[in-house]
Amino acid sequence: MRALLILAFAIAAQAQTWVDPDRSAPAGTEYHTFFSNTIGGQISYLIYLPPDHQTAAMKRYPVVYWLHGLGGNQRGGATFVAHLDAAIKTGKASPVIAVLVNGLRDSRYCDSFDGQRPVETVIVKDLIPHVDMTYRTVARGAVRAIEGLSMGGFGAAHLAFKFPELFGAVSIMAGALLDADCAASSMHPDLYQKNFGSSRPYFQANSPWLLIEKNAAAIRGRTFIRIFVGDQDQLSEGNRNFHALLDHLHIESEFVLVPGLGHNQKLFYATLGEEAFQFYGKAFA
Repeated sequence: MRALLILAFAIAAQAQTWVDPDRSAPAGTEYHTFFSNTIGGQISYLIYLPPDHQTAAMKRYPVVYWLHGLGGNQRGGATFVAHLDAAIKTGKASPVIAVLVNGLRDSRYCDSFDGQRPVETVIVKDLIPHVDMTYRTVARGAVRAIEGLSMGGFGAAHLAFKFPELFGAVSIMAGALLDADCAASSMHPDLYQKNFGSSRPYFQANSPWLLIEKNAAAIRGRTFIRIFVGDQDQLSEGNRNFHALLDHLHIESEFVLVPGLGHNQKLFYATLGEEAFQFYGKAFA
C-alpha cells in the first residue's frame, strides 16, 4: 500500500509539473494540453492565434515560441501576447502564431542530466510537431522563431544554436547566459546540480557559448539574432559579452541596450514598443 501511495504522489507531482493546474488563459490566448511521447503523458501550453485566423481560412502563419523565466510558467507570456496583439491590430507587426511554452519552473530548457526532466526533447520532438500538425503554421525553420526572458533567454539561445535548422530567428531577452563557473558558484548552484548533475562537460554541451561556436557555420548568415537587455540589469554584462562573441565569430546580430531599465519584462515591451516586433518582420520576410 505504501508503495502505491508513493507512486500515486509521484504521478500527481509529475502532472502538476508538466500540466499547469491553473487552466486560466491570459487575454488573447487559449489553454491546451497535448500528449507527449517523450514523457508518456500530457503537457500544457498556451497559444495565441492572430486576429484574422478565423476569417483567413487558407492562410498559414510563422510561429514564435516564447519561453518564461526562472520560477515562472507559461502564463508569464501574457505581457508579450498583449503587446504583440496590439502591434498586429495596428499594422505594426505581421500576424504570427505564438506558443507560450511550459518549461517547468527551473529547467533552463535542457534535458536534465538524470533524464527525469527532458524539456529540450519535449519541445523539439513533441511540441513543435504537435503545433505544426494542429494549427495553420508555415512548418519551416526559416519562419519559426524562439524568444525567451532570463532563464528563457538561456533556453532560447540553447535551442536555437543547438538546432539551427529548426529556428530562423532567436530573440534573447535579458538572457541568463551563464557560463559553467557562474552556474556552479554564484547563481543557483542547486540548479547546477538539478539540471546538469554538477557535470561541467554536460553543462558545456548545453551552453549557448559553446553551441554558437560549434554551429557557427550553420548559423552565420542564416539565423536572425537579437539580444536586448536593460543597462541597469545585473545580466547586462553577460549579454554584452555574448554579443561580443558573436562579433568575434562574424555572426551578425542586433544588440539593444535599453537605457535605465533593470530586469523587468513588462517594461521591456512597453519601452521598446513596435521595435520589439519589427525584428520578426525582417526575419520572416
